[in-house]
Amino acid sequence: MQQAQRFPSAIPIPHWRAPEDARRDLEQHMDVFIRAVASEDVPKEENAPALTLKVSAGVGKTSIALRLLAQHGLELLAKGHVLFYLPTLDLAEQAAADLRALDGNLPISVVRGRLAHNPETGTAMCKRSDLVERIQTVVPSVTRALCRVERAGEITQADCASLCPYLAQKEAVGAGIHFMAHSYLGTFPPIDRSTPIALRVIDEKVWPSLVSASDIRVEEFLQAPTRSFPVALQADLAVAKSGIVAALQNGLDVRSHLRVLGLDQDRLAALARAEAESQARLDIHPKDSQARVDFLISTFDQRALYASRKRQALFDLLASVEAIGPNRLTIEEQQTPSGQRQTIRLNRLIAIDRDAPLLMLDADADPLIADRLAQGTSFVAIEARPRAEIVQISDRTLSNTWLLDKARGSERRAKVLGIVKREVERAGGHGVLLVATKAVLAELHADLGHPLSHGSNAELSRSIHGATARWFGPKMLGVNDFERYRSIILVGRLQPDIREMEQQTRALFLEEERIEGHQNGPLPETPSLRVLGDGTLTNATSRSHADPRVRAILRQVRECATTQAIARLRLISPSEPKRVVLLCSMPLPELPVAKLVTLETLHRGLEDEADPLGYLRLERALCATMNRPVRGTRISAAGLAADLPEDFESLSTAKEFRRGRETDHMLDLIERIAARNAWPATRIQLSRQGHGGRPTFGIVFAPCERALSHAGKLWPEFNATLPRPASPPHDAAR
Repeated sequence: MQQAQRFPSAIPIPHWRAPEDARRDLEQHMDVFIRAVASEDVPKEENAPALTLKVSAGVGKTSIALRLLAQHGLELLAKGHVLFYLPTLDLAEQAAADLRALDGNLPISVVRGRLAHNPETGTAMCKRSDLVERIQTVVPSVTRALCRVERAGEITQADCASLCPYLAQKEAVGAGIHFMAHSYLGTFPPIDRSTPIALRVIDEKVWPSLVSASDIRVEEFLQAPTRSFPVALQADLAVAKSGIVAALQNGLDVRSHLRVLGLDQDRLAALARAEAESQARLDIHPKDSQARVDFLISTFDQRALYASRKRQALFDLLASVEAIGPNRLTIEEQQTPSGQRQTIRLNRLIAIDRDAPLLMLDADADPLIADRLAQGTSFVAIEARPRAEIVQISDRTLSNTWLLDKARGSERRAKVLGIVKREVERAGGHGVLLVATKAVLAELHADLGHPLSHGSNAELSRSIHGATARWFGPKMLGVNDFERYRSIILVGRLQPDIREMEQQTRALFLEEERIEGHQNGPLPETPSLRVLGDGTLTNATSRSHADPRVRAILRQVRECATTQAIARLRLISPSEPKRVVLLCSMPLPELPVAKLVTLETLHRGLEDEADPLGYLRLERALCATMNRPVRGTRISAAGLAADLPEDFESLSTAKEFRRGRETDHMLDLIERIAARNAWPATRIQLSRQGHGGRPTFGIVFAPCERALSHAGKLWPEFNATLPRPASPPHDAAR
């Protein structure tokens, strides 16, 4: 099967293509891959071909994939199931509906779990869903516990099993195109197991659902064994427990240390089997009465089972031939209400089955991460330039800490609310989406006199000054509800816990060089780039982790949460002008920034001001003269220092301000300030009495008819005149 070129791991500046070119390239790459799967006999091997496509949101990756599945569906189904994974069940249902609209004759299904909503009945897929929630983590098989089980050659089943819609999914025979949530990547879905898999398609970011960690406190790990644990193995168990803890605490290779203590892989395997065999069983039978089930659950020690499973998993790992890199098994310090405690952590990465060709589609795809999920995958980036007016502040990240500060948070959030209100007015009745962290949204609601009573998602979603409120996170992935909105405002950024980011990185890079945890204090500054609207690049910095692997994961969660939220407006081929307001200075190379301004500039509505810093400085100085009966200023450095001493406290300060600002620039700037503040302003020309030389210029804040008298009071040592208006251009035709 032909494969695309692989790319090195990096976060380059996008090579943007025109939307129609991006769609054509995407369809070509996808068609070549799917056509090959449909037409060739793909060998059954551990690493079947894989292709990862990094595609800008809005180019149409899902719709193109569905169209190609409709086109090649019969050929694919002749080889087996097609499994299509999406972040949520809702998105899976939508994709299935879209494929049915393309070809309703194909065998298409949406795989639903027991607790999922059954659209045909309006209830859960399982009639005993409440019981499923109580036992699903403590029984080996929910089906055998609640639905049907074979014992002594006899099959016993619950009364509801024969008509169960969940079990009916398993009983359907033959190949189908099945849509399901990402969560099914960790388990085989309830479909016909006798039919092979022809193709897997994973849409959107998937790695977060594949990484996990199992924690067990050291003191819990070292506890005496249960009575059911074999006596003959208890001595080995004690040596293994203390040896594992000692090795982790001293940075030793755990397997080597255990071998020194006399524990080889066979003895460790025996300990794993003993843990499994000594675990108590929640022996529920499909025909058990509700009273008996309730009694068994209430008396079952779930905590002991979980601890034993963790020990079993640890012994299984140490007894296996699987490599144990420095990031797989660690010892962590955790803060608890009673103080610091050490915890043994086993990091895990669910492997994506490679028994069939794999197609991964993700707007945020990273080559390094993609290769960790599917080793040897080809990687192709197909990106289109977003079409929108993008305004970003340059001086603040608007972190939760800054916005929720007890002393000044209210004042700072008032600026955000002011910006939101003006953007809603500017949109003129078209939709405006407001995205922030949940904590900030809650305070913005409270600032408007609508505090949350329950903190529910419905309350958080209430509009703010007419803007639809949402929050950063995975629920923004793939959502098309806001594609007709005109504007989006993003306040701050998602702020993931750095310890969690390190853990997820360790789970992804299990066998690589050790990932050291960040110590206390802010993350170090790392260089980045910002792309301006005209294509130029400017240097920027962002706080991130010292380890480049953690930086990559942090970017996937933090920066990509922002770009994914922005993508909900579908900026690739908008039918009307769109506007993005980024109230966060975090550099995002995927977004060409048309206007880079300060928070105060944007709050004051000065994003189009040619000299915003000069405007704010000079306006502040002029406002300080409001209580004077006669107001005005000269624009020379000496004049600024003399007339506006509250802000230009020295001649050198005034000279620094004037540097690069010519006379006309200063006069125009003051007139713009006056116009926005509704101050009457008149230009004047000043000449020192009895002296020659060039005149100086100034402005008095008075109507033209009173300007000279005001100037005489302000500067009695000067003669004041009104500058003559500029001569009209010479008409060469006369």
